[in-house]
Amino acid sequence: MRIARRLVTQRLHDLHGRYSRLFWSLHSAWALVTGIVVLVLAHNRYGFLKWVVLFLGLTWISTLFFSRYAGLSDSSAFRLAKGFVSYLTRVMYQETLFFLIPFYFYSTTFPSWNNAYVVMLAALAVLSCFDLLFDRLLREKPWFKLAFFLVVTFSALQFFVPLLLGVRLIHGALIAAGVAFLAVIPLAYSWSDLKQPRVLVRLALALLLTLGGARALRFAIPPVPLRLTRVRFSAQVDPRTLRIPAEPEAKTPLGTLTHGKLYATATVFAPSRLPAALQFRFLKDGGTVRWSRTVRLVAHDKGFRIWDVYKPANGPLQPGRYEVEIWTEDGQLVGRSRIVITL
Repeated sequence: MRIARRLVTQRLHDLHGRYSRLFWSLHSAWALVTGIVVLVLAHNRYGFLKWVVLFLGLTWISTLFFSRYAGLSDSSAFRLAKGFVSYLTRVMYQETLFFLIPFYFYSTTFPSWNNAYVVMLAALAVLSCFDLLFDRLLREKPWFKLAFFLVVTFSALQFFVPLLLGVRLIHGALIAAGVAFLAVIPLAYSWSDLKQPRVLVRLALALLLTLGGARALRFAIPPVPLRLTRVRFSAQVDPRTLRIPAEPEAKTPLGTLTHGKLYATATVFAPSRLPAALQFRFLKDGGTVRWSRTVRLVAHDKGFRIWDVYKPANGPLQPGRYEVEIWTEDGQLVGRSRIVITL
């Protein structure tokens, strides 16, 4: 019986050595396919966001446990459990990233500085599908494991916190950055390390840098969960109903703007009640000609509309390429639209 078991074990070991790379290559392709399915199914599925946050919590617990107690046992059962949990951790990373990408994409303005954030999330999602490389990076590069967890956690929480607490986006981002940073600390330091004053000072400075970075780099982060759905230009607007008599074409003669003014009405979507502070920026031929006052309101799932008007201070409206951008008060670009006015 013992000899038969040894033969079976040796046979399995030989098969693993021969076909493991092929298996993980096929699995990586499968992970990419399932990730794309999640990306498609995530369309407007805001209700699943709380499960994503739960998955991240489970990922944090499993990573913390095995990083702390990996050396407690050399038994085959413990190694099997560790390998299985490591596999689940990679899967949760994959599905979380693929779930987040559509929502960040909806809130991104192309082209703009916040394009890079969506590209980064997509690159991390694809990387997480390459099991052999990704697993090696997580095991052999502690800085990569911490940075990866920090980015994914921050991305999920800055999306989730404003919806959960009903706070402004900037406050949600700062809370997300703080929570993500605090969650990383137990993964990087032991309890004995945290008793050292020098380590605590370094962590305090790092926390301040993290919060400062989250504030200073708002221009490079899409304003999730807000997204611009439409901008309508017109010659006039009813201030009470925001109705417009007619919407000109994307390329329209100056004569259609009978009052010499260019009105813009923007429709912005938010999945739940959310305080927002927005303003318009008008540009003519690439140069800024007007910043509007800041409009403070409570966004909701039916969408909300804001408007503003541009009238040159010196003379009539001139032909040219006009753009309207909608910005949050703390410097995030929500979206833009353009119109060309001809003679």
